Amino acid sequence: MKVSLGKLLLAASALTAIPQLAIAQESEQEDGFNEIVVTSQRTEQRLQDVPLSVTAISPEEIATRQILAPTDVARLVPNLKLDGVTGGSAGLKAYIRGGGGTDGGYVMSEAEVALYVNDVYNARMQGALMDFAEIERIEVLRGPQGVLYGRNASAGAINIITKQPADVLTGTAQVGYGTWNERRVKGYLSVPLSADGEWAASVNGIARKRDGGRQYNPTLGRKVGAEDFQGGMFDLAYKGSDVTARLNVYYMDLDSDGQWSVNTVTDGEGNITPLSGSYRTVLSPVESYTAVTQKGASLKLTANYPGGTLTSITAYSELDDAWRQDFSGGVYPAMLGMDGDTPLALMDRESISQQWQFSQETNATGSLADDLIDYVIGVYYFHENGDQVIDTTTFFVPSTTNFHAKTDAWAGYGQFTLNVSDELAFIAGGRYTLEDKELNADIDGLPAISRDHYEKFTPKLGVNFTPLPDLLVYGSYSVGFKSGGYNGLASTAAQLAAAFRPQTTDAFEVGLKTDLGRTLRLAVSGFVNKVQDRQESVSLGDGGFLIENYDLTIKGIEAEIAWKPVLGLQIWGNGSLNDGKYRNVPEGASLTGNVPPFLPDYQATIGFDYNFDLGEGTVKFGADANFRDAYFSTADNLGIGAVDSTQIVNGYVGYDIGPWKFQVAGKNLFNQINWQTGFGFSVVNPRFMTDPRTVLGTVRYSF
Repeated sequence: MKVSLGKLLLAASALTAIPQLAIAQESEQEDGFNEIVVTSQRTEQRLQDVPLSVTAISPEEIATRQILAPTDVARLVPNLKLDGVTGGSAGLKAYIRGGGGTDGGYVMSEAEVALYVNDVYNARMQGALMDFAEIERIEVLRGPQGVLYGRNASAGAINIITKQPADVLTGTAQVGYGTWNERRVKGYLSVPLSADGEWAASVNGIARKRDGGRQYNPTLGRKVGAEDFQGGMFDLAYKGSDVTARLNVYYMDLDSDGQWSVNTVTDGEGNITPLSGSYRTVLSPVESYTAVTQKGASLKLTANYPGGTLTSITAYSELDDAWRQDFSGGVYPAMLGMDGDTPLALMDRESISQQWQFSQETNATGSLADDLIDYVIGVYYFHENGDQVIDTTTFFVPSTTNFHAKTDAWAGYGQFTLNVSDELAFIAGGRYTLEDKELNADIDGLPAISRDHYEKFTPKLGVNFTPLPDLLVYGSYSVGFKSGGYNGLASTAAQLAAAFRPQTTDAFEVGLKTDLGRTLRLAVSGFVNKVQDRQESVSLGDGGFLIENYDLTIKGIEAEIAWKPVLGLQIWGNGSLNDGKYRNVPEGASLTGNVPPFLPDYQATIGFDYNFDLGEGTVKFGADANFRDAYFSTADNLGIGAVDSTQIVNGYVGYDIGPWKFQVAGKNLFNQINWQTGFGFSVVNPRFMTDPRTVLGTVRYSF
């Protein structure tokens, strides 16, 4: 379906009739909306005062709606798509407004959506699907964040903010049991270390384990999908009147029997169906696995000075990631004219990688001339080293690729807001980025070596108009930047050594945010993103891929609404309409006539939360339904990568009494079986299944 910008604008009123959410840090109110405080512009602001498309998700929403991993966030945020990668079971691919990136299973892969934890950029997304710690809130920023955020946020940013130590003794303990015999134990304890409450420490951790059952493998004669995960976090905080400090240390370890692809065939009517007869049945004879260990630490220091605050964030992390899987999903010998009944592995790949990164950011925020000018200025440095060895056997022919990649990035940035009056403000800002990248690699002994330098200035201009205390109208122009890089999916050393070009995004956005009385909250935005040299992955038809650069325009409308018609009931929803097309595509190019991937024409979620008193406690229940139009998951627009429309329903019911919380929650309640992507060549045509129905029961005690 093609949608013109005029039709998108006409549809805005329809979208705004879909109820939504956005609730994060809260102050209690019985019949209206809670105050929402976010730090998406590096300073504390009410969400409704932030001239950006940003969604905030609270700890209560995380708990009730089973937001157990980043992939679960997508249904709560318009125009956000989060999937696992196709290499191992622990990685993440993120798309915002159709902007994403190459597959995240390689040490050179970089997405257009930047993932942050406690304001620290995470370059590798291999460990991103692991369970959360104790979360204070999640902020999702849509559109280029080319000024205030670090690297590669040309489509948006996700910032996960964990809970800081409290100045009083507090804690929680939680146990859970769910689908596939999942067992989980999670706990949090915060202890004051000084009588005045200035020093405090906290620890939290989780251990969970589940059996196989997500899929069944008759070739190996067992259920697959088992996982075993442990993670922990320690915080030490000092909260003085003018100086604060927070040291955060974490460790996570995941062992699973990996990701299992499902091979497909095309029947006489052109329908693509699983070779096994079901996406829940896999045929590969290969013992897949995923093993990921990640550890790191960050130190955040703040100091107040007259009129402002100076902040320093220093961070370091290490990641060890290993996985093996058969991308062919198992192929019957007869399909190759061979004898035998046992399925064959025709694209068996094993990867072992190590990565470490260091970053330092220092910024100052404050006001000048009696609050006439608000400012954020800062400098940023990032360093990363990554090593990876990939052994692949394709149609019985082995191949080995060795990667060593290095990145150094520097940036200086500033954003200034001129408060002309209480109603009108102008924004101007910019960031200057320099990046040096090195690649030392080889494919079967043939060297692939490259040294590349990139630099770019990315400006931002905006205007904010507040004609009423609860109405913000804003407009902005901003530029996003993602440097060039190297293609980990290349088939030859020459392809690997040829760096693809950097991409830039010119983004135009208008929007409004308002509270209508005490019971209706609304945010609507319209955007046009003009991308130059978009980095697209194009299949070569032999298991390899090229990264090619194309110009692209994406435009759309988004809405988020929440409504509290009666005490105890909230109806919420979000939605988006999109249209995208490539520009200036040379005749005969790979993507001539294609539509951009990961850009459904529409997406919407509608849900409700309701609570009422019963006995000495409170009954809580709710549900949401997510609707997403069909889209292509690959730029080649081949049928194997086409994803059908989905309608996913989730729900929960619980009872809170005193310090106890009891809950049963389910995702994909009608057990819709679908897939997230696929690619193909010869008789190898795998797809990758999304989760079927899952149910989890939890008991939580707080003190």
